[in-house]
Amino acid sequence: MKRIPWGRAAVIGACASLVLAVPAAAAHDPAPVAADAITYHGSYRSLPGDRPASGSTAAPTTPSPDGTATPSPGVTPEEIRKAQEAERYWTPERIRSAVPVDAVRDAEKAQGLRRGAGAAGSGSRSEPSHPADAGVATVGVFLIRNDDGSPTPNQFCSASAVTSPTKSLILTAGHCMKSDKPYRNVAFVPGYRAGASQTGQSGETPYGIFPMQQGKVWIDSRYLSSSPSDDVDFAVLRVGPNSQGQLLEDAVGRGNTLTAVPATKLARRDITLIGYPGGQKTPLQCRNDTKAFQGRFMEINCAGYRTGVSGGPFLEGFDGSRGNLVGAIGGYKTGGPNADTSYTSQFDNDVFRLYHQAVDDAAPDTVNPLGSAATWQHATALATGRFHTDSVRNGTSDLLVRWSDGEVSLYPGNGGYGFGKDIQLVKKNTPWKQAKVTAGEFTGNHTDDLLVRWANGRLSLFKDVDQTNKLTHEVQLKAANDTWTHAYGITAGRFGGGNTRRDDLVVRWSDGEVTLYTNVDGRGLHAQKQLVKRNKTWPHARDIATGDLRATTGDQDLIAAWTDGEVTAYENIAAKGLAAERRMQPAKSVWRDSSLVTVGAFGGGTRQDDLIARWPGGKVVLYGETTSTSLARERVLVPPLIS
Repeated sequence: MKRIPWGRAAVIGACASLVLAVPAAAAHDPAPVAADAITYHGSYRSLPGDRPASGSTAAPTTPSPDGTATPSPGVTPEEIRKAQEAERYWTPERIRSAVPVDAVRDAEKAQGLRRGAGAAGSGSRSEPSHPADAGVATVGVFLIRNDDGSPTPNQFCSASAVTSPTKSLILTAGHCMKSDKPYRNVAFVPGYRAGASQTGQSGETPYGIFPMQQGKVWIDSRYLSSSPSDDVDFAVLRVGPNSQGQLLEDAVGRGNTLTAVPATKLARRDITLIGYPGGQKTPLQCRNDTKAFQGRFMEINCAGYRTGVSGGPFLEGFDGSRGNLVGAIGGYKTGGPNADTSYTSQFDNDVFRLYHQAVDDAAPDTVNPLGSAATWQHATALATGRFHTDSVRNGTSDLLVRWSDGEVSLYPGNGGYGFGKDIQLVKKNTPWKQAKVTAGEFTGNHTDDLLVRWANGRLSLFKDVDQTNKLTHEVQLKAANDTWTHAYGITAGRFGGGNTRRDDLVVRWSDGEVTLYTNVDGRGLHAQKQLVKRNKTWPHARDIATGDLRATTGDQDLIAAWTDGEVTAYENIAAKGLAAERRMQPAKSVWRDSSLVTVGAFGGGTRQDDLIARWPGGKVVLYGETTSTSLARERVLVPPLIS
């Protein structure tokens, strides 16, 4: 969070490469899940909706930190040794002197926003905050030892415990963990409060120190890229037990309940904000209403949240120890440009995906293989199909891209709305610069084929395209001709040709005529049907694509994105032509600024209902599980360039 740097901040960096001296997790018995907690059923996850505040029901009791802890079942001596090692390093003096991660980065850059009065988007009065001198059991300092020789190696953010079957998860801001420098001795200290012990209290670290387990950090790949997407500024981590052998939730009681926040409900009542401002190491607490900001962030006005509060929780129904976790300080400008206004990225499916990765101990995301918006500004054609052998086997789609210099790339889909590293199918060249492309199952070999209309009207079929064959098996369907130079839009699918293959072709011509060719194969085009005569409307169909947008199985739908922003779907075109129209977006919508629309099966099953569009600034967005009447919420694959 970009705040006025605390006076002790010097030059430092935080971290992306995880060079941590902490062991992998041992298996532990799962915790019982509270009635209003996330429901977890093995491979199935039910995403919580907008739950009522947990404060409406009796909250679990927080254990007293009296030094008589009982070790949790399954904890190993090696894990306890690691916790003791963390305690030896993080002495009270080192914790007190640790500097905020954000202050260090600001000092390194020697530029950027600093704390001042007012904030972009802020129009509400800031509520006063007050120190929570006794600490908060489920909120603490998140400690990082920078290992790059910096003069101020000990750094911190804020974080909170999250209830889970592992009893060992915390959540902080993604930017607290993202850098290009190594670090170690990463640990979470719940309930931390600065100052000497008082009668009846158990000191500055009342529940102990919980070291992060090696490699157990889950950050969205879009935040790991060179141009991080502020939509996903959060990180989930797994910590080991403390030196008494207690798992986190056995020590502090049930953690905060991760809670989904719909875009329509970013404005919420009575949200408690907690964080550790640099220099005082006593948690700051404030309660106020939130409001939506830019339709994807939650904004709250609370006074005095200086550098160090990044990762601190937004809690709904807070009972003094825990609540429903609806945000973490970060997101817009890494949490806000001044001390009186704070932000969080929206908690939606993206944060729950990381949560479930952590619960399952799945492999963390890697750097976004799609690259940056600077690259995607040069994408000039998109197509989807099952090309890679893994995609053919799993029934998922890959993304094929033609670039402005004629290069063609294939991004294998991973089945989880993401993609693997690109495979170059053809180097940059002149003929491919003007080619129109679509993918289908024209030869019946299960691996998809690529149909190409060249600038001179020649029509080619590249059979069985995959990571090995690439574009080597070319069959000419039509020689160069004048007619096909007027084919301005092509898309392949299952449109009523009498079989189950995606081997039918729809063509939108320059004069507005739309034609359906059924059962296209390696021998050429066969049956032909005019869907609409030449007209003045269809020349304005900027993109056409194919999808499975209805619940029923069978023929696919034709999708058209128009120059005025309207997006429409057409059902059963073989029988009804273009009469059965459904409007997905109205005219004059923001979709008039989009380009390069394609649809595939990129996650959530084998149905071809995930729409991808490229937007101005090189932004690439996926709309998963789209229907014929509406577009799903956007998932940003490549954030836009920021000028």
